[in-house]
Amino acid sequence: MKPAGKFLIIRLSSLGDILHTVPAFQSLRTDFPEARIDWLVERRMAFLLSAIKGIDGIISLDTAGLRANPWNAGAWRGLCNSIRQLRSGRYDAALDFQGLLKTALLGLLSGARTRIGFSRELVRERPAHWFYHQTAARPADPVHVVALNQLLARLAGAGTAAARAQLSASAEDESSICSRISAAGLKDFVVINPGGGWPTKRWPPARYGALAERIGRELGLDIVVTSGPGEEQLFAELSRNCSARRLHHFPVPFLQLIPLAKRARLFIGGDTGPFHLACAVGIPVVGILGPTDPVRNGPWGDMDEVAVRVLPCSFCYGRTCPTQNECMDIAVEQVFQAAVRRLAGAR
Repeated sequence: MKPAGKFLIIRLSSLGDILHTVPAFQSLRTDFPEARIDWLVERRMAFLLSAIKGIDGIISLDTAGLRANPWNAGAWRGLCNSIRQLRSGRYDAALDFQGLLKTALLGLLSGARTRIGFSRELVRERPAHWFYHQTAARPADPVHVVALNQLLARLAGAGTAAARAQLSASAEDESSICSRISAAGLKDFVVINPGGGWPTKRWPPARYGALAERIGRELGLDIVVTSGPGEEQLFAELSRNCSARRLHHFPVPFLQLIPLAKRARLFIGGDTGPFHLACAVGIPVVGILGPTDPVRNGPWGDMDEVAVRVLPCSFCYGRTCPTQNECMDIAVEQVFQAAVRRLAGAR
């Protein structure tokens, strides 16, 4: 057993990026079972950490509130209190998984004896790497962001590489999902999530509808469509293009996706939080990707499938597109065949 220490994980947002960091956290927890491990997170994202077992302390910041109103005295007091809480931790190491100037500065303000982060080629904002004592170099070949995060855990002394994120839902969320599944009479079902934080990441909901139609008709499976706040229109358009009686709409809170995904045969969606949660719990997935690179941001599992259309401008990571989102012009047949292959592999 390695000696106990005190670690600070810095990953403020977003939901998918936090999920990508969980395996690195679990590597630290496995190899340093007696250590104290705290997590610094954006306040609006802190709810997700309740599903991650083994975190000793959660320190939340409201940087979004400060950006919205820089003159808010209460927000500044909250930030100062959070920094005092950080400094009281007396951390042996702070690991910055975000690579922004602000997260690097927070690592400095924590007073951690060792600050670990990504190299100049990997950080999102170049000046961030100046604040680290140790940096992870860019691998020779492209790798998934989960593997990149494991590099920081290794620099901190963790040798065990966790392959999955261990997430657990509350008893209330488990009960709620079980009740909804039972009420709908679901047994074998596929989860489809048509949403996406960026418009450029979204496959057209009409094509999701055509896909759901084929899954229900040709594979004999029920389809559960999930949606978040403000995404009701996506389901409305999807359902207009799907006459299958097997279609069900589950607009559930994010953490209820954990028990829902664990009971599904397959999850289909784009590069967004629900998709990465499905990857984290280890169920079969099919990813539909366009502006983001499948190698870096796609499915986590070796057997999982991805539907992608590669163009000269592919993987631009743009939130707007001058070519009318041409990279997401992916045929329904391509996604359907990916689903068929993944379901066959799951058996």
